Amino acid sequence: MLYGIKDAANMQIIPLATGKPSLYVNYAKTSSIDFTSEEVYAYNKTTKAIRWDKNREGTFKTDMEIFETKVIALLFGTAISTATMSVAKREVLDVAAGGSGAELSATPKAGSLTIFILDSDQISHGTEQTVGTPLTTENKYSIANNTELTFNTTTFASAGKVVCYYLLDGSHPTFTVDNVSFPGGYKIYADSAIRGTDQVDKYVQYQLLNCKPKSNVSLTMDADNVATLSIEWDILSDSAGNMMHYVEV
Repeated sequence: MLYGIKDAANMQIIPLATGKPSLYVNYAKTSSIDFTSEEVYAYNKTTKAIRWDKNREGTFKTDMEIFETKVIALLFGTAISTATMSVAKREVLDVAAGGSGAELSATPKAGSLTIFILDSDQISHGTEQTVGTPLTTENKYSIANNTELTFNTTTFASAGKVVCYYLLDGSHPTFTVDNVSFPGGYKIYADSAIRGTDQVDKYVQYQLLNCKPKSNVSLTMDADNVATLSIEWDILSDSAGNMMHYVEV
């Protein structure tokens, strides 16, 4: 029977440290397994006569256009957890003539609030407004109840807009990239379909016994093109010297 392949593998990703699946990936766009080896030749004068093979190496490559954020954390040798973090917020507020009417949507982290008059292009900064006594001093503001802003009446003789930048504390899913954490070892079960000339699909499983992802991450955010997350795993040997099992299911 002759077979063809038109499928990307579905993967169970299992940390060797726990033996329990941590990720199931059934959304990869491409997956490929590559093995290479080094060759040493004996020559009969100038013609290769005998070959020895050594140093087999393997790589498993996957490309994804949709993915769990857990996959990204894995590449940095960490995991997503929930923690209290500060996030940067930008908020545009309308200010009525006379300097009143602007109210922040949340309470800023202490000392983090910065305010500018917003130019008519809705992007560029005008004069910075600093905390003080707006009743008597131009370009000053006061804040009440942590969110209610009042500006100087001369600064806002007519209605306008301000842009507010501040930090907001909250509980968020997060992970941290540091300079000492790298990915661990994994076993991968990769399921794929092959179709015979009888037009019947058969399922096979590639069992990669000892894999380690390369900690090279590039996330390109492009307004015109979908981002692709590419992962390359080194296929290493296990304690028995085996690298992969091919199993027809």
